[in-house]
Amino acid sequence: MHEALFDETRRLFHVLKEWTEALHFGVDITAGMRALLELLLREGSMSVPDAARARAVSRQLVQQQVDALGDRKLVQREPNPAHKRSPLIGLTDRGRALIQNMRADELHALSRLQAGTSDSAIRDAAQVLGAWAETLSIDTQRRKQ
Repeated sequence: MHEALFDETRRLFHVLKEWTEALHFGVDITAGMRALLELLLREGSMSVPDAARARAVSRQLVQQQVDALGDRKLVQREPNPAHKRSPLIGLTDRGRALIQNMRADELHALSRLQAGTSDSAIRDAAQVLGAWAETLSIDTQRRKQ
């Protein structure tokens, strides 16, 4: 049972990536850059190391994404009162509008594509996936110690 849900979750991740790339064809950002924009929208400004930890990716990767998004004027560096050499990265108005519009387009498209799935089934699935994410995150941290 767990294996089937795990396999479908992994497959869904790849299908969602492909679907969002097709939906947003012509928007010049990668899936990773988009994930960083979403993180900043959800959590607010943060340092590159904090963003890397939150996304479980390397600081170097996040820095590359920040540089590319900065070139597109989607993020900006802000003073970090806690660390002089590690600025906070925040969304520009343009970056905030872009990611909010992308998310709105996706939610609108998904509402048309529910494919017979009830709202309660969607809530249950979200609850299961959230619980798995939390449990796996805790287990990952335990294994790194």
